[in-house]
Amino acid sequence: MSHDLRRLTALGWSGTLESAFADAATRDGLRGLVSCVDGRVVTVVTEAGTVRVPLAPTLSGAPDDGGITTGDWLVIDDGIAVHLLPRRSVLMRRAAGIATAGQAVAANIDLVFIAVALGGTVRLRRIERALAMSWSSGATPVVLLTKSDLSTDLKTDLRAARSVAAGAEVVAVNASGGGVGRVRELLPPGRVAVLVGPSGTGKSTLVNRLAGAAVLATAEVRADGKGRHTTTRRELIELPGGGLIIDTPGTRELGLWDAGAGIEEVFGDLTEAAGDCRFRNCRHESEPGCAVRAAAAGDPTLLARLDSKRKLEREQERLDAARDLRALADRHRAIRKRARAIRQENSS
Repeated sequence: MSHDLRRLTALGWSGTLESAFADAATRDGLRGLVSCVDGRVVTVVTEAGTVRVPLAPTLSGAPDDGGITTGDWLVIDDGIAVHLLPRRSVLMRRAAGIATAGQAVAANIDLVFIAVALGGTVRLRRIERALAMSWSSGATPVVLLTKSDLSTDLKTDLRAARSVAAGAEVVAVNASGGGVGRVRELLPPGRVAVLVGPSGTGKSTLVNRLAGAAVLATAEVRADGKGRHTTTRRELIELPGGGLIIDTPGTRELGLWDAGAGIEEVFGDLTEAAGDCRFRNCRHESEPGCAVRAAAAGDPTLLARLDSKRKLEREQERLDAARDLRALADRHRAIRKRARAIRQENSS
């Protein structure tokens, strides 16, 4: 193994990827880790160095939805990315403004850092949504309570976040360095994390702390309390300790995409309690023998979590229905296209 290929191994290259690469690549093909995406051109780290290459018009191995994203491994042939190697995880969201299209946020990640700024009421429902999507990605979520120095009662904020974290770790961090040591511990050599959250939550500031340098631009929160967009694209940052972190543009809310399994993970306590209900189809409203309502008598927050679960489930159901309709329409278009081709062939 060459020195440069050893560097790729430190960035997450594995035996599984090597086997897939051997099957897909030509003799002169290169391995490439996507560090940044600019439309149809990607920046990739290869054994020959960092280069910018275009994506082939038809990229072998590419998924039907989501596109190529930061963290993907590609095969580069003759200066063009021609093949996507299998992913071990991918964080997906619904594409902005498109009800039936997904967008890949980051691929081949081990951790999803969910940034939630303190200084006001902790947005528990937002945490639950992000956790559902994170668990569905195949990665492990970690909730980061940023700007912890602005909290008026940090213990209460930590307790609130942990009450909905479903076992995910919760870490309080701030711009002065508090909690950053624990985040570094979570990023040993070769481990990859993606950082998600709204603008103004201090994501870029945290990345700069982890990197030990101002690798990303930062900006003050606006006077109305809303964050300013300083990160405009997803970018992979190599950290001094050997870990990697992908910073993402701020989004007010992550649109669900195939998050059913994640929803069950986040609300597993409710599912477990529902197993003791008298009726299997109990809706936890006014039915006799409802174990969830009985549990809520001792913990009123369960009712808010139940409402949150139902809201996410309804959103996922609407998305699934819309995608089914799109798939049906696509099949009908394909059938009509084949029929036209047959008629043209018969008439010629």
